[in-house]
Amino acid sequence: MDGGMPRAAVQGTAVFRGWYVVGGAFLVTMVGYGAIYSYAAFAEEIADAFGASRGSLATVYALSGSTCFFVSALTGPLADRIGARVIAVAGMLLVGLGFLWAAAARSLIEVHLGYGLLVGLGAGCAYVPAVAAVQRWFTAHRGLASGLAVSGIGIGTALVPPVADLLERRGDWRTAFVVLGLLSALVGVAGALLLRPPPRRVAAHASGYVPPLLGRDFALAYTGTLLVSLPSVLPHALLVGTARDLGLARHEAVALMGLIGVGTVVGRFLLAAVADEVGRRPVFLLCCGGLALSVAAWAMAEEEAQLQAFALGFGALQGGFVALLPAFVADSFGARRVGGILGVLYTSRGFALVAGPPALGVGVAALSGHEVPLFAMAALGLLGTLALAAVRPRGEG
Repeated sequence: MDGGMPRAAVQGTAVFRGWYVVGGAFLVTMVGYGAIYSYAAFAEEIADAFGASRGSLATVYALSGSTCFFVSALTGPLADRIGARVIAVAGMLLVGLGFLWAAAARSLIEVHLGYGLLVGLGAGCAYVPAVAAVQRWFTAHRGLASGLAVSGIGIGTALVPPVADLLERRGDWRTAFVVLGLLSALVGVAGALLLRPPPRRVAAHASGYVPPLLGRDFALAYTGTLLVSLPSVLPHALLVGTARDLGLARHEAVALMGLIGVGTVVGRFLLAAVADEVGRRPVFLLCCGGLALSVAAWAMAEEEAQLQAFALGFGALQGGFVALLPAFVADSFGARRVGGILGVLYTSRGFALVAGPPALGVGVAALSGHEVPLFAMAALGLLGTLALAAVRPRGEG
C-alpha cells in the first residue's frame, strides 16, 4: 500500500511513463553495443591499413567490450545516487568521440584508444544505468520490459552488416567511423534523455534485500555470470574468422553476425515475455544452459547452414540471458540498489571478454583446431549455470 493506494494501482499509474524509459534504454543499448559489435565488419580493412594480425584486432574488440563492463562498477552505484540520465548522456557523447578518434588514427594504438577505450567507456557509462532504471519502473512485467530495453543490442548487431556495406560503398572505414560517430551521439543522447527516475511512490516499492558483496549468494551470482559469459562472448570476436577458415566468403561470414542480431531480438521479445508468465528464474537458467550447449554445436559445425543455425539459436539464447540477467538480479536481491549490484556483477563479464577470446585463440593454435577449446568453454558455461541456480531468491521489489 502507498497512502491507501494498492500496489497494483501504483504500478498502473506509472506504467505509461515507464515505457518511455524502456524506449530510452533501447536506444542507448542499440547505440552502445551496435558500436562495439560493428568492429567485426571493419576489422579486415583496419588490419590491411596497419598491417595488423587477427589477434591484435581481437584485442581491440576485447578492450571495448571489457571496458564497458568494468566501468559499470563505478557508473552503476553512481546512477543509484544521481540518476541515469546525466551519466548516459555523457556515455553516448564518449561513444561518438571514440568513433571520431579512431577515424583519425595513424596507428593501431590510436584505434585501441579511440574505438577500444572511449567507445567502451561510453557504452559502460550508459548500459547499467539504463537497464537499472527500467528495473525500478516495473515489477509484474519486469522481464518483458528488460527484454525490450536490451533488444537494442540485437537491433544494433543486426544493423551492422547492411550499414557496413552501405558505408563501404560511400568510402573507406574512416569515413564510416565519422558517420557512425555523429549518428551515435545524436541517437544515443536522445535515448539517454528519456531515462527519467520513477516517482517517489513507485520508488518506494523498489526496495528489498541488499546483499553483502562478499556473501554466498552474490559470490555464486558473480561466479556463475563469469562462467556463462565465457562462451557467450566468443562468437562476436571469432565467429567471422572461423567461418572464413571453413571457406565462407567475407560477406557470408559477416552476415552470420547479422543472424546473431536477429536471434537476439527474437530471444529478448519472446523469451522475456514467456518468462513473466511461466517464471523469470527458470527461463533465465534455461537460457544460460542452452547458450553453453549452443557453443558445442558451433564446434561441430562444418558448413554454412550449420553456422547459420548456430548463429540464430545462439542469438536467441544470448538474448534471453542478457535480457533476464538484470531481472534475475532484481528478483534475487531487490531493486533498491540494483544499479550498484549490477555494476559490480557485470565486471565478471568484463573479465570474460578479456580472458575468453585470447584463451580460445591460444587453444586453437595449440590444438590446430577450434573444436576442443569450444567444448571446454561450453563445459564452463554449464558449470556457471549450476552456480546461478544455487543463488537463493530473496527480493520481491
